[in-house]
Parts: sequence; structure tokens; C-alpha cells
Amino acid sequence: MINLTGKTLLNRYYLREKAGSGGMADVYQAWDNLRSTRLAVKVLRQDLVYNPRFLKMFTQEASLYRQLEHPNIVRIYDFDREGDLRFIIMDWVNGSNLGEIISREKNPLDLAAMSTILAPLSSALHYAHNNQVYHCDVKPANVLMPKDGKVLLTDFGVARLTDSDIGGGTAPYMAPEQFTGGKIDARTDIYSLGITLYQVLSGGKVPYSGESSSSKGSTSRERIAWEHLNLQLPSISAYNKNIPASISTVITTALAKNPAQRYRSVMDLREAFEHARMQGDRSGSTGSTIMQDISRRKIQTPEPKVQPPTPVRRPSKSTGVPCIYGVAGDFMGQMIAVPQNGLTIGRSAQNYLHLREKSISRNHAIIWISQQGAFIRDENSSLGTFVNDLKIDQPYRLSVGDRIKIGYYDIFEYSE
Repeated sequence: MINLTGKTLLNRYYLREKAGSGGMADVYQAWDNLRSTRLAVKVLRQDLVYNPRFLKMFTQEASLYRQLEHPNIVRIYDFDREGDLRFIIMDWVNGSNLGEIISREKNPLDLAAMSTILAPLSSALHYAHNNQVYHCDVKPANVLMPKDGKVLLTDFGVARLTDSDIGGGTAPYMAPEQFTGGKIDARTDIYSLGITLYQVLSGGKVPYSGESSSSKGSTSRERIAWEHLNLQLPSISAYNKNIPASISTVITTALAKNPAQRYRSVMDLREAFEHARMQGDRSGSTGSTIMQDISRRKIQTPEPKVQPPTPVRRPSKSTGVPCIYGVAGDFMGQMIAVPQNGLTIGRSAQNYLHLREKSISRNHAIIWISQQGAFIRDENSSLGTFVNDLKIDQPYRLSVGDRIKIGYYDIFEYSE
């Protein structure tokens, strides 16, 4: 296998060192001589350049990265070639991947830490699934953990579009239907995400490794496939006695061998995990639960019914009317005026702005106009309301251009 360290591609990208290798490509840390910045260059292995299947997979990966612009998916800049070399130019991520962290720590992550990883990872997968793209290789090694705290999903090398004939994966994380040629959809990634949860919370153990005495097959892949298809899921509590039964149930549901018995969407999995985690936090604290229930009932007092907003296209210049503009989510590309009696936001149909994503609370936030300006307040939602990526814990005065995030997917920009 040729090492390209020291080579400069297109008289621009200097390959400083090889950072990693996969079954299809090598990744180099590179220096962009034009922009004076570090980048990652993913180069298709030269022995695969003339293999139509791998060339198609590599080309599709570049195309998918361009299609999937999401804050928790690694960003691509270009797809190019020089001679026999085919390569993808991507962001360089300074940090470790989740697999490396598991190996280094050698202990299970706690549920709170897993929650902070699962939230952005679920958001990235949910976005991909909404674009009819299925990753098909979700695993800790493909979850990057930069030093700035951001979580990034990478490596769409074996991802599948709806009706695509390209497939693959890493055997310990593959769903049963990937081995049998069954239908690939969002539930396939849910299974792989379930394996990832199992591994992180068990301290590095995967449930199916091909090492069971009852495994059948002549190769490691065949034995692992047999276990996925036939063995009962080993209890995670054997590796981590602190896992609540409710969390174990979430993992078991995600890893059902029949796709129809798994969660229907990655956001359903995320919501179930959070509910189970909070149940574990509240166990034995009856008084706290009662206070939370009372608080929740106060917050969820129904708002007066109003007519649904009439979205309009964002004007080319200011209209003098307080509005929010959909940057991502159900109302992307649409402008919604803030009514005089306030703009309530949430999953309940009684809200002025009704959002459907399940990570959003029934009554999530409210925006209102006063003599002092426009303000937004979180209505004690389960995930919180974010303005310019900061979680607000009290009424926040909005300025033109402020970005409001509701749930994992819906983002608005305040305008006047």
C-alpha cells in the first residue's frame, strides 16, 4: 500500500502525514497552500481506482457529503483527481473518534456523557434519513469528537440512497438485513446506533464478535453474521451493573432482529433514551418528581387557539415587522410574523407555530414584543431553547440576525 506522505496534490494540498486507513481509502492530514489551513484529504486506494464498484462508492460518498450540509456532519470542500489518484478534500478534525476514547478510557461512559453524544449524532442521522440517505456504517470510529466539544458524523463511504445497489458496513455493527440482502432504511442505522450505545455503555464490548462457542461459519465475518441473525442479545448488565433496566430496554428495542420491532426513527430512539435516563435520575426521589409534574402542568396550560401562521417568502429587505425566518426544519425558507399576542412554539397543535419533531416539547418557547424590544423565553422544555448556540435560562432580548434553535432540527433567524 503506497504512502503518499510528502506529496503535493494539484500544486496545492501538501500531504503532511497519514492519519488513518480504511477498507477503501487512506486519510492524510494536509496543508492547503492557498488558504493556509489544515485539511483532511481522503484518497481512494490506488489498487481500487479501476475497480468499478469501489470507484462508484467513493464517488457517491463525495456526492452525499455535498448533499448533506449539517453542523454535525463533516464538511466536504472538493472532489478531485490527479493522474490515477482520486481524493476528497474535507475539514480536518482536531481530536479523537469515539472508538479511540472508549479504548483509552477502558470504562463505560456515564449516561449523561452518552446523552451529549447521542443528541448531535441523532440529529445528523435524522437529517440524512430525511434526505433518503442511510449511513450503513454507524460505529464509534465514525463519530469524531473534536477538542472544541462538537460531535461529527463521518465516513459515508458505504452509505445508501433509496433504491441504491451500493452497500456494505463493518460486521460487528451491521444489522441482520445487511447480511441477508433485506431492505435498507432508517431502521438499519438505528440498529448500528444501538450497537454503538451498547459498546459505549459496556466499556468497549460489542454484543456480536464471532467468538461465541455456538457461532457457525468459516470466516470471522460469517460467524459474526450468524450471531447477529441467531443469538439472543447478551445482557449489557453483565458488563455494566449500573445500567438501569429502562436503558437496557431501549438498547434491546434498537437491536431487535426484525426491523419492524425497532424504533421507527432515530429521533424516537433518542427520545426513548432520554426518557429512560431521566427515569433513572428520578428513581427514589418522589418529592422531586412531584414538583416537576406540578411545574409541567403549569407550563402546559393550553394557549388560546389561534389561526396558524401564514408563511411568506423572506423579503429582500427589512419590512419593519418582527419576524422569524426558517433556516432549517419544517419552515425552512419561510418567514413568519410575530403576532401582537405573542408567537408560541411547540409540538402541541394549539401553538401558533406548530412543529412536528418529537424532540420538541408540547409547549417549547414563546416570542413576544414589548416596548423594550423582542424577547424569547423557554417554556421549561425538555431540551431547552438556544440562541446563537447558547442555551437560555431566562427571557432573552433578540437582535436582528440572532439564530434560534428549537429541538434538534428547527432553526430560525430573527428579523425585523
